[in-house]
Amino acid sequence: MRSEDIARQLRVLWRADRIIADIHIRVALVRAGLATLALSILMFGLVMLGIAAYLVLSAWVGPTLAAALTGLAAVVIALVVFWVSTGIQPGRDLVLAQELHATAAEALAAEAKGLEADARGLLKAVRNPLDGALPGLIVPLGGIILKALKSRGEKKAG
Repeated sequence: MRSEDIARQLRVLWRADRIIADIHIRVALVRAGLATLALSILMFGLVMLGIAAYLVLSAWVGPTLAAALTGLAAVVIALVVFWVSTGIQPGRDLVLAQELHATAAEALAAEAKGLEADARGLLKAVRNPLDGALPGLIVPLGGIILKALKSRGEKKAG
């Protein structure tokens, strides 16, 4: 039955690892998506700042200030979105999957220790077969010796 328990624990361990990897991949994809959005907004902001700088140098009037403020706002928005993307953390399902992984690993280690003890006992029995059989042979052998001594004493007396 131990091999079935080990196989079950290995399956649980494998599934827990797959869940953990899936959670990490999903979080990485969300972070990457938000970082891409932030980069797009930043690029727009840089374009607008470039247009604003051009207009400032060419005209020194109203449309320039509007383009500069638009570009600056885009940069601020991009930084806020990027900051939000770095703060995303996995949810409670990762904690549950890690606890399941730890439990399966502990159970697998316990099963391995049990198998190791069984293997040591088997190895000891194979190395010294009389060690296991000797306690079972002492009582009958003692009885035979006592009967032999008793019958020998009766023969001498008789």
